[in-house]
Amino acid sequence: MSYVNSAKAAGIAGLAATLFMAGAVVTAAQAGDGARHKAHAGQGASGSWSRSSTVQRTPSGHTRQDQWQRQDGKTATRNTTVVNDRAAGTRSMDSTATGFNGRTTTVSSDAQRTDDGYVRDVTRTGPNGQVNQRSIDVSCDPAAQSCTKTVTGDKGG
Repeated sequence: MSYVNSAKAAGIAGLAATLFMAGAVVTAAQAGDGARHKAHAGQGASGSWSRSSTVQRTPSGHTRQDQWQRQDGKTATRNTTVVNDRAAGTRSMDSTATGFNGRTTTVSSDAQRTDDGYVRDVTRTGPNGQVNQRSIDVSCDPAAQSCTKTVTGDKGG
């Protein structure tokens, strides 16, 4: 019984030390250029990994760059750009992700505010060139405190 308690205590102490060090890494990674940098590491069933993220505000939105690295040295990336036009009530997002296997997927999303919600069109192009498109229409009724979401297209109806 004391071995189990000792193992739990050692695990908790190790987790606390890891979180403390991760906080130190995140704090040390703050940049003077206005970008936010974060770094994380972990252990999974297939080995250890690390992730670094950088988010940078732009005049009309933000960019985000993520990179994951596995224990075997392979990396995966995702780069995302978001552009907002508050006056027009629009938001666009473009993202490109490259997996550990080198295959790339892109996602593009354009949203438009409506009188009672929003509409959004999403296009995803997979690594083999397959294209999935869908449209999302959300309408809300404040008096009834409810919203209705309709999804049409590939993977959505």
